Amino acid sequence: MSQQSVTLAVFVTARPPQRTARAPRVPAEQARRRIVEATGRLLESRRLRDLSIDDVMNEAGLARTVFYRHFNRLPDIVLGLLGDLLGDVVAEAEIGDPRDRGIMRRQLALVVATFRDHGRLLLAFDEAAHYHDDIARARRALFERSVDVTAELLQRGIDVGHTPPLPVRQVARALNVMNSAYLLDLVESGETFDEDAALEALWCVWTRTTWPHQADLGDAAP
Repeated sequence: MSQQSVTLAVFVTARPPQRTARAPRVPAEQARRRIVEATGRLLESRRLRDLSIDDVMNEAGLARTVFYRHFNRLPDIVLGLLGDLLGDVVAEAEIGDPRDRGIMRRQLALVVATFRDHGRLLLAFDEAAHYHDDIARARRALFERSVDVTAELLQRGIDVGHTPPLPVRQVARALNVMNSAYLLDLVESGETFDEDAALEALWCVWTRTTWPHQADLGDAAP
């Protein structure tokens, strides 16, 4: 067989290269949500320090590279959640009159819902802060910003004569510590997270602290 015939035979019989089908691209927000939810599921039986990025992405059904479009490391998942929560709380604080009790109730509802949906993540983050200095610093910075936001809202209430004079920053700090400790305890207890009961408990303490003159009117939401 001539060289020309061999070349022609190879050309005729060779199969075109097979293309590997690409998985459809997942929208950014959906991918982020899947990563967060996958981490939460894994933390039901494991600790954060025992997880790897591969574990999380296998659980989420996404490529490892997708992780780095949203986070640098696993603790950043919780930092992102807390940052988003703080942004939502700040947005509520900037709406309306500080005499409107609905503002504070909506803020508390956002906090409770976050612990309801992501309690295991938040519990793992709290634990990780005890053995990672950088995580502890990040948590402290977010907490101090939460105190700032609460203090601003309390001061606005004092300025319009709705909230009685009080040591603004210390009360703001105490209320935020109570929120975190109480909600983490609910998550850690293993009992069913009763969102309505948790919100009412926090609402009772916050309103009796910041609106004592209205305590006799009842603590129900306006």
